[in-house]
Order: sequence, then C-alpha cells, then structure tokens
Amino acid sequence: MRIAFISEALPYLPSAGGFRLYGANLIRILSQNHAIDLISFVRDDDQQHLDWPRQYCASVNTIPGDRGNLSHRIANVGFAHLWGKPLTGRKQLATLLRSAMGARAWDVLHIEGEYTGGLIPPDLPIAKVLSLHDSWTLRCEEMLQCVRSSREKLYYAFLKQHKRRYERLVLPRFEKCTVVAGRDLQEVRKTAPRADIELIPYGTDTEYFHPLSVQKEPATLVFHSHLGYAPNIEAALEFADEIFPQIRQQIPNAIFHLVGAKPVSEIHELARRPGIRLSPDLPDLRASVCSASIYVCAIRHGTGLKSKMLEAMAMRMPIVAYHPGSTVGIDCAHGQHLLAAENPKEFADHVLNLLRHPELAERLAQAARQLVCEKYSWESRATAYECLYQQAIEKRRNGGRVSARSSQSTFRE
Repeated sequence: MRIAFISEALPYLPSAGGFRLYGANLIRILSQNHAIDLISFVRDDDQQHLDWPRQYCASVNTIPGDRGNLSHRIANVGFAHLWGKPLTGRKQLATLLRSAMGARAWDVLHIEGEYTGGLIPPDLPIAKVLSLHDSWTLRCEEMLQCVRSSREKLYYAFLKQHKRRYERLVLPRFEKCTVVAGRDLQEVRKTAPRADIELIPYGTDTEYFHPLSVQKEPATLVFHSHLGYAPNIEAALEFADEIFPQIRQQIPNAIFHLVGAKPVSEIHELARRPGIRLSPDLPDLRASVCSASIYVCAIRHGTGLKSKMLEAMAMRMPIVAYHPGSTVGIDCAHGQHLLAAENPKEFADHVLNLLRHPELAERLAQAARQLVCEKYSWESRATAYECLYQQAIEKRRNGGRVSARSSQSTFRE
C-alpha cells in the first residue's frame, strides 16, 4: 500500500506532543510493509529533525507553519468557522497534493490533526482517514475547568463553540475518522453525527520505555509531563498543595520530583519549596522517572488517553493516579495494575501504602508493564490502521458503503 501521510506537526522520535509521537510511531511501524510519503507542517525547531522521518519515508515534503499577521489570523478563523476551510497552509498543501498525485499512485491519505483536515481538498479522488486524537469540544470543556485567567476562560469558551461547528463541517468529508479515548468518541459522534468515527487508542514504545537499571532514590515521587499545559500544571499544583504535605507529615524526607518540558513560572515556584525538585527539558527523561520510588499522576481534567501513564507503566513504575481523570481510556484496574484515588487523602494514603509495602509496589509495577506490552503496543495500532485504510478504500469505492464484515470496529483489545 502507498500512503500519503499529512501531519499538523513534524513526526519524529523522541519528541513531545501527541501529533508528533502518534504519527512518528505509526510511520515507524507502517513503513515496514508500506511506502509512505510524508507531507508535514514545520514549526519551531522542526527543521533540525527532518533526518528522522527520512529514515522511514519514501519522500518528505514540508510546509512552513507560519500563521501570518493578525488580519490573516482573523480571516483564517473566519473561513474555518463559516466553511470549515482554514486559509493558512490551504493553497500550499493543495498544490503539493495535486502535483504529487500525478507522480504517485496513493491508496489512501492519512491526515493527523483536525485543523489539517480542513485544508484537504474534498474533491481529491482518494480515500481519506482523519486522525483527530481527541474531541476539541470536550477539550475546551475540560480546559475551562482548570485554566485560571479570565482571558483563557474567554478563549476556551469561544473555541468550544467554534470547534463544535468546525468539526460538524469537516469530519463528514472523510471516509473514516479516529479518536484515542471512549469519552472523545462519544463527544465527536454527538458533535458530528454524520461522520464515521472509530476508536484507536494511543500506544507506547515498550522497547524505548523500559525499566532502566538505575539507583532508586528512597521516598521519591515522580511526575513527568509537558509542564506548560493547564491540566498538567493543575495536577502538579494539586499534588504539591494538597497531597504531598500529608505524605511529608508521615515521611519527612519524601521528595516530589517534577520532570518535563517548558515549565511555567508556577512550576518553577513549586521547586523552591522544601522537598520539591524540578528537572526541566531533559533530552532523555527515562532515568529520572525510573530512579523514583513511585509515579504519581494527579490529573483530573483533559481529553484523550494519557500517554504519560502508558510510558510510566512501560517503565515498570508503581503508580498512584486519580480515577477517572488520569486513567481514562486505559484498561487498567485498581489493585491490579495501579492504585486509583478519588480525593487527596485517599491519594496520599495510597502513596504511603506503596512506600511501606515495596512488595505490593513491585507486583503492581510488573502487572502494569505486562498490560502495556500486551495491549498497547504500536504494532497493534498500526494493524488497526491497516484495517481502517482498507475499510476507507472500500467505502469510497462503493459510494459510501462498507460491507457488514468490514464495518466492524477496527480496534480489538
């Protein structure tokens, strides 16, 4: 199969951000059996990482991700809202797609990101699959629960209404769309009832994320994430303010270690408190995570599946997490793969229990690693997409209809 892979952000590994990670891992696996032509928007320092996709792709083409001046950005939002066709990047991408189609016989277009979905010419004579990751309508609702400034609240209140209309306009143009968690699936089906949506959760690279033989730091609790993203900031603050003091009352030498990219000022302020340590922007965070005693994830809000949880499980870390906020979309069980809490006191009690019973911590960690290896490998996700591509091709060929056998869910636990 020849696949045109169009991405909102350059896929490469290791990297931060869902579109980069999700797309890069799919490309890494799919390229073993299929020819992939990558077209990607590039931003920030993406140009430095072009060698990564060139290892796996038959061709790599890029489009600058410049958003233009204020008037252009306003027009961009207007075109997206009224017609589901943003301006920024639309002409460049359409020209590139039409010229490339003359030279390459693509079987399917795989598009990463709903914004990029609006840029795809609907009249292209080819099956199209749109990977949304999550529901932006639901994401805006969740962000409204955790952002702090009035300006951010106004922004997400507007964006919620805008994205609801945008999804309704754009998603039905594709033979298939995908999301990574059940809540997002329900929300997108409600927002865009004419769209054909499938669930294919995140995977994780269990070869890269594996238990490292590093010295364990006693009574050290770790959390890794993008520390400039509101739900992660909220999780770090709640743990530091409401949970960690309860733990320090019982174990005064306990350490809370924050590991992550682009920490905001509030996170830097936390690191000035006794017992709290910050390791920002590490090129490789695995040793810092693996050296801790317990992984703590106090996330309450956000959409999609928390890939940081899969990574911690793959690194065989004992985990305490909020349920359902941190565990949504992951087929894990309290007492079998981790300990799940619903409030700060219960969270602190679970952490203390694991610190006092290392045999329980090790049993949970081993079970979590086994769960990820069995159910959340990228190989299984790539297989699900291969099936989905065939469904999309058949649906287009048959004028929008898919056989009963093919229309069954592509993803199997």
